Amino acid sequence: MNIGVEGELGHIGSAADGVPTDYTTVEEAKKYVDGTGVAALAVAVGTAHGRYKQAPVLAIDRIKEIKDAVGTPLVLHGGSGVPDDQIKLAIEAGIRKINFGTDICYSFLDAIFEVDRSIVGIDVFMREPIECVKRFAISKIELLGANGRA
Repeated sequence: MNIGVEGELGHIGSAADGVPTDYTTVEEAKKYVDGTGVAALAVAVGTAHGRYKQAPVLAIDRIKEIKDAVGTPLVLHGGSGVPDDQIKLAIEAGIRKINFGTDICYSFLDAIFEVDRSIVGIDVFMREPIECVKRFAISKIELLGANGRA
């Protein structure tokens, strides 16, 4: 089988606990990639899962150092709430996949709260939330420069 596996190295943590400062090291990343052969590597570079109380500051130099050392596509978990300028810098440094799960969930919930809660028909109830999530996804795809790419 030819199945790509994404590995995660370092502790991403929860935004409720604050943004972690213990980043993945170049040495750890190299050893992990060489030892596992993962197709992509999620690294700890200043993000956390969930909604931030204060916007994080990514370790852009660390991303570049790891990318140069391992040559494997890098992944950023906890991309929700990271400022767009940092997202762009992270991509330039070597990030190739970013997870925006919390943003997607809150985008969906925000739209639901705007809908009349007495609506029962699922096709009516879900129409605007689905469009809202589509708009969010399109904005992130365009931000990442991923439109028209596989």
